[in-house]
Amino acid sequence: MQSNGLNDASNNGHLNINNNGSHQPNMNDSDDEIDLKKIFNLLFGYKWLFITIVMISTVGSYYFAKSLTPIYQGDGTMIISESRNSYSMAGSDLNSLLSSSFGIGRGSTISNELEVLRSRSLAKKLGDHLVDNPKQEDGTMFPVLWREYPIDSTLISEDTLISRIRTNLTIGQVDRETDVVRVNYDSPSPFEASYITNLVLDTYNQHSIDQNRAQTRSALEFLNTEMNTVKNTLANKEELLRDFMNKEKLVQLDRQTEELITAMSQLEIERQEVTVKSVAVNSAIESYQNELDKIKPGFAKMYAEGMSPKLNRFQYELAELETRKMLMIQKNPNLRDNPLAEPELVKLNNQIDRLRSEITQLAGDFIESDEKSLSFLGSADGSLSGRVNEMRQELILLEIEAQQYQAQADVLDIRLAEYQVFFDDLPDNMVDFARIKRDIQINEQLFLTISTQTAELSVWEQTQASMGRVVDYSIIPLKPISPRTKLIVLIGFVLGGMFSIGLVFLREISITQINSVDKLKQRGYPLLSVIPDVSILKKKLFNDKKWVDAGDVLISTDLLTVLDSMSYASEAYRRLVSNIFYSQPDKPYKTILVTSPNKSEGKSSVISNLAVAIAESGKKVVIIDCDFRRPRQHKVWGLSSSPGVVDVLFDKTRFERVIQPTLIENLEIITGGMRPPNPAAIIQSQRMKQLVEDLKEIYDVVLIDCPPFGIITDAAPLIQLADGVILASRFNQTKEAELDQCIENLRNVKATIIGTVLNAYDYKKATNQYNANHYKYAYESYARYHETEEK
Repeated sequence: MQSNGLNDASNNGHLNINNNGSHQPNMNDSDDEIDLKKIFNLLFGYKWLFITIVMISTVGSYYFAKSLTPIYQGDGTMIISESRNSYSMAGSDLNSLLSSSFGIGRGSTISNELEVLRSRSLAKKLGDHLVDNPKQEDGTMFPVLWREYPIDSTLISEDTLISRIRTNLTIGQVDRETDVVRVNYDSPSPFEASYITNLVLDTYNQHSIDQNRAQTRSALEFLNTEMNTVKNTLANKEELLRDFMNKEKLVQLDRQTEELITAMSQLEIERQEVTVKSVAVNSAIESYQNELDKIKPGFAKMYAEGMSPKLNRFQYELAELETRKMLMIQKNPNLRDNPLAEPELVKLNNQIDRLRSEITQLAGDFIESDEKSLSFLGSADGSLSGRVNEMRQELILLEIEAQQYQAQADVLDIRLAEYQVFFDDLPDNMVDFARIKRDIQINEQLFLTISTQTAELSVWEQTQASMGRVVDYSIIPLKPISPRTKLIVLIGFVLGGMFSIGLVFLREISITQINSVDKLKQRGYPLLSVIPDVSILKKKLFNDKKWVDAGDVLISTDLLTVLDSMSYASEAYRRLVSNIFYSQPDKPYKTILVTSPNKSEGKSSVISNLAVAIAESGKKVVIIDCDFRRPRQHKVWGLSSSPGVVDVLFDKTRFERVIQPTLIENLEIITGGMRPPNPAAIIQSQRMKQLVEDLKEIYDVVLIDCPPFGIITDAAPLIQLADGVILASRFNQTKEAELDQCIENLRNVKATIIGTVLNAYDYKKATNQYNANHYKYAYESYARYHETEEK
């Protein structure tokens, strides 16, 4: 226990002793540091509150997780290959025309197909299928169709169903480096989660097939219409030729006329093909314009105007060169397989390549300069912006292509007009005969081209498949993905811990009383002693009596140093004596004043037991009761209240006559005496000062019991007379603000504060469990020590 006593006075680390022997607080920089041990011990002091809140939060989160509707997730994957134009057939120049005009085999990007998977139109197809087939395998309705599952099974509206499907559906690439797309659907029914996931895969594949075939069917309808027209025209021309030959008896033409007819026929065939291409391109242009005008009226006009005049000139030049090339090859078919044999043809091909390069460059520049046309979309949906941008580029290219066909048509018309001059000089019957044969050749060639393309396109239509290929269909999930019970319980545990910690700190902040040893040490003065709570001991020894018979007098049961000198409370007072006098042995304190911040904090008990402990050490001690408003020393010791200090000061009674002996050798008392009219004036008197000086000559230690300096200023003159002041406070009663104010008042009057005493300390109620356990073990060790001694 002695080591424990030394810790009280020196362990706080905030003590300076100046030249006069006074103790001054020393605020270290370490005061601002976070002491994790103190925090832990603070929390440990509230361990049951902490455990209770954490348990309630954890158990509550568990039952909350169990109350949630479990959600299952279907999981399917498919490969969507990113592709470019895949439609290319030999034997006809119409393939590129059909691809650009009707989108045949154009392909698509993964990003575009992901938007299709997320689209409202696909969700509508899913919804229509579910409405037509609303029952699951077990006969219950799909939960997605319920107004509120599992409470209200009323069928929801179409818009709500579509919105709910799109909300529960998750589409995304597994990895940017692959073409694998993952499809997930969340549902409270494991069967529905798997079923709708697989339905999405199948519906998308069918949608992709239908879309590709729909493009092909549009092109086939166009080709069939053109083919019927050409077929009827050819039949009429053949009938007309037969009638003409029967009538004119003309069966052949001379060689020059035949060559003229052949050249004109070739030009006419080329003219007809250009017309067909022009019709197809204009049809595609009209389709794109209608779609753009649905987004923003008048938007399509931006792409029908403003084409570069230079681009038009290049297109006319290109048309002229290609016409010359065609006629050159028509006169010498061998050049088709060996173009390098004719230097003129080589020159023509170089010029054609140069012009095509120029046209491509000009078209690219025009598209790039027209980017501002999308500015009105602003923050529009990304898929809409992408679609508009795609249509914008296609429309510009189609407009350029349409102008190119127009330029070719104009050049062909000019050449045909030139040949027509020679043709018109022939005899009438030869002209008519040649014209009919020319028309037949033209229509035969055109019919052959269109019929070949139609046949190839029909095969293409039947071979179309989905852009997606299913990798894994979803199986019925066995475990829900939510609620994640373990995670929710963990969150509940953490939140409970955080809430309880916050509550502990909030409660600790809200407590204004001195409820731990640390709070007293933080004031910067030595903690001289911690006096334990003796209520249980007093109940055990004295059955809660306030006074007991001690021979000829009734003394207070607070005098445990007299009544039970072997108790741990008595040892605490002896420790107080040691810490007072051994803190500066070279200049021991002669006059000691004991005060407190407020009333009923045990200063009278502290000073009485302190006097007994000092007297036990062989020193001669006197207690002066200067608390004239509430004198108590005569009650503690069972003495008469008069005569006392007031009698000495007023009646000029000699102080020797008012000194009363006690049960303790070397300890005497001067009680307060009669009630004075003005206590403050009495204490300030010269006679009071003289009384203290006289007593110092006789006694080794003079103890002054004064009023609580935190609320009564009477003691200020006495403080000036004392060598040091002991500030007593009561555990869980003295408020921090009152204690701080009392310390401030003592500093203002230049008091020498020896240190503090914590009275009635109950380690079971202390918030700092580290110090509390320290005192608990100290008290228990002290008790065991004396039990062993008695044996």
